[in-house]
Amino acid sequence: MNIKYIENRKRITKVEEAANGVSYLSFEPLNKFDFITNGFSSRIGGVSSGIYTSMNLSFTCGDEEENVRENFTRMGKALGIDAANMVLAHQTHTANVMKVDRTHAGMGIIKDRNFHDIDGIVTNVEGLCLVTSHADCIPLYFVDPEKKAIGLAHSGWKGTAGNIAKNVVEMMSQEYGTDPTDVVGVIGPGICGKCYEISEDVAEIFKDNYDSEKCLGVVVPRADIEGKYLLDLHKANYYNMLSAGLREDNIFISDVCTMENADNLFSHRATQGKRGGMSAFLCINNRILI
Repeated sequence: MNIKYIENRKRITKVEEAANGVSYLSFEPLNKFDFITNGFSSRIGGVSSGIYTSMNLSFTCGDEEENVRENFTRMGKALGIDAANMVLAHQTHTANVMKVDRTHAGMGIIKDRNFHDIDGIVTNVEGLCLVTSHADCIPLYFVDPEKKAIGLAHSGWKGTAGNIAKNVVEMMSQEYGTDPTDVVGVIGPGICGKCYEISEDVAEIFKDNYDSEKCLGVVVPRADIEGKYLLDLHKANYYNMLSAGLREDNIFISDVCTMENADNLFSHRATQGKRGGMSAFLCINNRILI
């Protein structure tokens, strides 16, 4: 898999090639922790066809359900995680977060959910894999190596404006005693600030929430099109993680843009919505007791 990296950004993304033909991305700041598994799917290694070729992990884009479930099975095999141990968030572009446990295993993938309108999930349960869906919106990974707790969130412009990052960290603190200064955060692949065009009404929301003097480069007016702006969700989520209490040296920003890598990654903007979806994965590994 050939990935185009964002210029002038620290390289944190690693391309993984699994034995079963699945290609996915992992993140070096998280790979250093041997108690977790992390990943972000690509388009490669699945069974879907047409606009969903081939590793489509979205049940809501029109693909056959049996194809999507098989793709989750193959992605799980690549990660070493059974799909029955995954829990998929129910995303509706909110900033809502919930704690999940063993009773949620398999929900959203092999059985129905008992929750709705949740874009962020947290857990401290070993072997339970958190999953969120993406196709330009930003995946946010949170790892507390002290309390052995994790969080994962889907952050589009609405979730970013609502600071879902802060909500995840606050729930980890409430449920697991997490100290935000211990948390390592990765702002994963998504549409970059050079590609994400927004209208003036959305720009005004971010101008109000992100003071231009403190949060440089979050919203930039387009010089060539009046009334249009460029929004950098990666930068906005960086400031959100800072506001959540993470240390600056514990926050890592993705070097991959989904729109600029539409051959390998699904991008809603690049395909005008004719596409499948990717997923982010984060799991606390089962410890083998001897």
